[in-house]
Amino acid sequence: MADEAAEEKAQKALSLRLAGVDWHTIADRLKYPDVADAIDAAMEVADTTYDGVPMDPLRVLEVLRLDRLQAAAWKIAMASGPDAADSALSGIATVLNISDRRTRLLRLNQRSRD
Repeated sequence: MADEAAEEKAQKALSLRLAGVDWHTIADRLKYPDVADAIDAAMEVADTTYDGVPMDPLRVLEVLRLDRLQAAAWKIAMASGPDAADSALSGIATVLNISDRRTRLLRLNQRSRD
């Protein structure tokens, strides 16, 4: 039971970090003994959540953040009907912007050296 509670706490730590909350606030809010414990817990969850190519932890957090934003914008972009046209176009622009950021972050727009 304690492991489930610790995992839930770590999930909350990751969610807060993805939302932009600083590590000190996360540690205080979730009652971690210190900031390093909050970081370790959240990054362990991030490592199990992220399924892409290996990269540094800050990039992993940013990719996960972009994933969340894209999932939210995707629903708007895929809306159909005459009443949803303007918001759908806005959602599409947002999804494309997020995709562009992901491309730059992961350096997908660079030529392969193969």
